[in-house]
Amino acid sequence: MPPRKIRTRAPRPNALNLKKAKAAVPVAAFLCTVALFAQSAFRIAGGSSIEAELLSLGFPLMYSATADEEGGLQPPDASELPSPIRIDRADIDVGVSESVRIELLRVEEAPALPVDLSGSEPRILIYHTHTTEAYFPTSQYNYTASSAWRTKDNTMNIVTVGERLTELLRGRYGINVIHDITNHEPPKLSTSYSRSVVTMEKYRAEYPSITMFIDVHRDAYGNNPKENTDFVTIDGKEVARMMFVVGTGEGATGTGFGEKPDFAANYALAKRITEYLAGIDERLVRNIRVKTGRYNQHISDQCLLVEVGHNANTLEQALNAVEYLAEAIAQVGGIEAAAETGGMPEGTAMPLAP
Repeated sequence: MPPRKIRTRAPRPNALNLKKAKAAVPVAAFLCTVALFAQSAFRIAGGSSIEAELLSLGFPLMYSATADEEGGLQPPDASELPSPIRIDRADIDVGVSESVRIELLRVEEAPALPVDLSGSEPRILIYHTHTTEAYFPTSQYNYTASSAWRTKDNTMNIVTVGERLTELLRGRYGINVIHDITNHEPPKLSTSYSRSVVTMEKYRAEYPSITMFIDVHRDAYGNNPKENTDFVTIDGKEVARMMFVVGTGEGATGTGFGEKPDFAANYALAKRITEYLAGIDERLVRNIRVKTGRYNQHISDQCLLVEVGHNANTLEQALNAVEYLAEAIAQVGGIEAAAETGGMPEGTAMPLAP
């Protein structure tokens, strides 16, 4: 007797799961249609910049596929996909929010705001939150250190860099500038900004015509630099590289300051000056540093924090750098160079340290 054949039967799908699966198909199709329609509307309304913003927020987008000759769908070419958000000439610190990044992206696309530095009244305040910052000592500029990479001798520290910038803006470009040399570091370096803001507010109240506030610093290259190779040579002179810092006011913990700066306006100003300097020499300026601090940049929508070189640069290299910085500031302020008078308004000369 032949063996009996045993028939096997595929397990029947669970009726409830089958029902759910069938119901999911039209829902998925509907969502795909909505996504494609939304993307088309975005493209019509404003182009790919909106797509970039959505991508930065992690919003998934669908991209149109093209049919091949046999009717199959081909994926879009990689060159047709929007690139991730990139901000030219900016290094953005960890902790800066996505909303700030998007706002900075809008600055990239917006027209430049006018800056007016003309007139007989004071227009710029130059000051130093970190007043005793010093450079790599040389035989010409050999100072007595008050602490590591610092000196109270104002002829050898960052104050003399600010004074040279002041002289150039006044004498060469005819801009009315005030240079404050108050030492904001004592009694504690970490609280210097709480004292420099008082200086800023005092001048703003006394001279409402001041629109631009420039905090001149030197950056930190390292604790023990042995040699200096980080400079650019222009017209035979060694020139320190520069960098602007823009604070968002978000704070390191995300809670932020009660009064936040207009970081977009401050960034736009720093960007214009940065681009001008890069036009002179690409290496003359580093990328703008966007950080979560405030740096007293809530006082005006034209606040600049500029790092003129670092402690591996010499003071001479820093003084050479502000020649170009003054030119860039005057240019964005609509000021053409005039004949240097060599003098300064009476009573405004920098008092030297004893």
